[in-house]
Amino acid sequence: MENFELEDAVKEVMDGILPKKSRKIYEAQYDTFVKWCCQRKLENVNEEFYFEGYKPKNAKVLTLDQIDKFLLEVPDKDFLMIKHLYLVSRCLRGKELHQLTISDVTDMDHAVLVNVRNTKNNVDRNFIINNSNKIGIDLIEVCRKYMALRKPETTHSRFLFGMRKVNVLFKPLEKTLLEKYHKKWQNT
Repeated sequence: MENFELEDAVKEVMDGILPKKSRKIYEAQYDTFVKWCCQRKLENVNEEFYFEGYKPKNAKVLTLDQIDKFLLEVPDKDFLMIKHLYLVSRCLRGKELHQLTISDVTDMDHAVLVNVRNTKNNVDRNFIINNSNKIGIDLIEVCRKYMALRKPETTHSRFLFGMRKVNVLFKPLEKTLLEKYHKKWQNT
């Protein structure tokens, strides 16, 4: 294979790798990096150069046992919304969770169906919350308790709304609060 044929084949593969949404941003960053290397007369830049001095942080991730313990032990009066957030958010990106509306969540008696619309990759999907868990928590009941707190006179259609202890705030739950509640949950 000639050198230019190889370059064309590589270019064709690379064109398919970068998502269209972020291609311009990536290429602008790469151009900035190449200019930076040229200004410093750097050649043969490799992975060792890229990652020199980089120390990855360990993500704070809860184990399944910690989640089970949380769902079993913490009182609903203080943590019902967080329990419910865990159940609903396990298959959602932050933006999808924030955009969830009451019409996207359906109680089907034996399960709760969650429809996810306007996804990042433009493919709607759905998942169910059911009681098939090893520790005997009635997950459907946790969802029902949270959904029952919503008053008919609530003026927005967003599914998530704020709570403070047993007081329900009928305004939509903001993205910044999701992070706050996650931190509160980790400290229990």
